[in-house]
Amino acid sequence: METTHGATVTSVEQVTPHMVRLRLRLDEPGAWVSDGTPDECVHVEVGATTNDADGHSARHYTVSGHTPDGFELEVFLHGDGPGATWARTARPGDRTEVSDSKGYYAVPKGAGVRVLVGDATALPAIARILAEAAADEVFHVVVELSDLADARELPTAATATVDWRLAGNGTRASALKAVLGALRDSHLDPTDQAYVWVACEAKESRAIRQMLRREYGLPLTHFRIVGYWHFDLAHALRVWEEASEQTKADYLALWRDDRSDEENWVELEPFLQKMGA
Repeated sequence: METTHGATVTSVEQVTPHMVRLRLRLDEPGAWVSDGTPDECVHVEVGATTNDADGHSARHYTVSGHTPDGFELEVFLHGDGPGATWARTARPGDRTEVSDSKGYYAVPKGAGVRVLVGDATALPAIARILAEAAADEVFHVVVELSDLADARELPTAATATVDWRLAGNGTRASALKAVLGALRDSHLDPTDQAYVWVACEAKESRAIRQMLRREYGLPLTHFRIVGYWHFDLAHALRVWEEASEQTKADYLALWRDDRSDEENWVELEPFLQKMGA
């Protein structure tokens, strides 16, 4: 994990049937660095004995809000993995470690309607993006849930339409790619300069990225696609573990700090397909 900061859980709140909000008090609040983006996330030590697909024993979660001595984060309780188990059993006084934050949401100057699309894991980020939006912004939001009981109010000063779908989240087939396809004529005309932010299961996110790049003509600066979790984590880990050291080195070399993440993905996607990921 990156630079770490000691933290204590101070409260646990059940937001919806499958979403928990935890408030963390940092040992040294002034030492923790927020990147300021509304979808910022942190790595959190959750007691995992196995790494995720990115090689972390920690798990990453959205910072849903800041407090004077720390921040809040939200965890979607899907499955019985180490992250969900940690959040489900966390109690005030529990100790953990967190990283500095990193976010992805970056609307370019002159962009039109903001299109936010995601599954339940994206809901905390979507809620904060809307909460921090200005009154002159316009949003079209689509969230797919495995249980509509997890839908909630999304207050905002902006103009926003929110469409809740019963799909995806590892229990049903995802509808997000089809949803974006249906929005093509109404919201995604390249001349309208829409900004598209998508966060969902990793493989689904890659399919959506390919569609936006190949079929929609949106510039790379006008969309950000993020894979938040893996439906088949065992497969993702196996592909990496079985790769040769040269293949791993070639993969790591493709990601360059002098390019945007979406520019890096132009090179990464065909490489991942060749690996069988």
